[in-house]
Amino acid sequence: MLNRDQILSAKDRAQQVIHIEEWGGDVTITALSVRDRSAVLGEWARLGTIKQEGGDTVGAMLDVKLRLVALSITDADGVPLFSSDDITELAQKSDGPIGVISDAALLLNRFFVSATEEVAKN
Repeated sequence: MLNRDQILSAKDRAQQVIHIEEWGGDVTITALSVRDRSAVLGEWARLGTIKQEGGDTVGAMLDVKLRLVALSITDADGVPLFSSDDITELAQKSDGPIGVISDAALLLNRFFVSATEEVAKN
């Protein structure tokens, strides 16, 4: 039986290395923590409210995408390379690499699987 220390010290967040041709190298993405995943899901949930209120859904979607990318790109130890303060600068990058990283992060974190399972329940 696992004890508390074994559980807390377990390296349980999957990683993936992605080659980004446009940047001339590789980046590591790491699966989100429970806290970060919940924050991203919360932002997605707010998109419906923003749309109902006539807000800027495109800008909000961009923010969610860039927050996911910023939280996902890490060093080999899983330490994020970016913070929320970097989202404005990341928004200036080409959509190609950002899209590749975003798509990989969605798959790594099983967001598509979660959405598919939710639709199947209804």
